[in-house]
Amino acid sequence: MNTHFLLCNLSNMIYISQAMRFEWLSIFNTILIICIAIILCIFYLNSKKNQSKTSEPYPLKDETLSPTPSIGISETTKQELIKKLIKFESSELYREKDLTLTKLATVLNTNTKYLSYVIKLHSNRDFNNYINLLRVQYIVNKIQYDPKYINYKISVMADEAGFSSHSKFTHFFKLIIGESPSAYISSLKENNPIHYNEINL
Repeated sequence: MNTHFLLCNLSNMIYISQAMRFEWLSIFNTILIICIAIILCIFYLNSKKNQSKTSEPYPLKDETLSPTPSIGISETTKQELIKKLIKFESSELYREKDLTLTKLATVLNTNTKYLSYVIKLHSNRDFNNYINLLRVQYIVNKIQYDPKYINYKISVMADEAGFSSHSKFTHFFKLIIGESPSAYISSLKENNPIHYNEINL
């Protein structure tokens, strides 16, 4: 009797143990499947993201950087105008006070639209700032290589360079050189006193 009872209890315990083992195994398998599914989803999303990045087209250089098509100027015309501008820079025509974009376009045998574009391309400045740069450079060269200019009044320098006023000349000189004409001349005298003192004699 006792033996039969023990065998029944043992059989029940084995059955319960197997049932619990099967249940935990099912839970483990379910968790494993879920983890694999999540990993596969992450991998798929990353691959799609990388694929979209690599397939995205790069913008064409000519479309984003070159404004040439917008004004319809050919490369040949562009290069010819640059050569004419370089020649113009050595002619000192920029010293004329009544010089305008229209007048210069007529001299260079082009139109104002093309000329304005090429000046910007050549000097990275608009017409007025380009002309003012040339005028300031003219005076700087004169002061350095023809030292008698250090004795000129600022108003005389402004007039000779083509500026309409003393104040306008001083403004652009300081803007381009970094100091006023008077300060620039003073620094030249300090750095080379013998040379400039001989000029004053």
